Amino acid sequence: MALRSVYERFLDAPSTQSLAENASLHYVTTLTSFSHSGPIIKHLESQNKKIVSTKSGAVIGVVEGPSALALEVETTLEFLSGGGSYLPGLENFVVDRTATIPTVRSIPGDRPD
Repeated sequence: MALRSVYERFLDAPSTQSLAENASLHYVTTLTSFSHSGPIIKHLESQNKKIVSTKSGAVIGVVEGPSALALEVETTLEFLSGGGSYLPGLENFVVDRTATIPTVRSIPGDRPD
């Protein structure tokens, strides 16, 4: 199965079984990071239900290697109760608003030790 399909399946139903134990999630623009599969899933569940709702994510471009993936995604977000990890501290400006932004998602493959 192509890595893109695996990743899209993960986005539909995030679970710790889908991630490596040493996985990490980084929001580069806000310097927010989460490490290890459990905290990543907890963050995604909390943010997606309470703070920011992802309305759509259309893949614009993809580069796929044998064990790595990079995607450019046009992401539409609805800000429910704050800016979340995308726009922290801007609650007064973004609540009840929708924004479409380009995002780059990089899923590195196994690295030799």
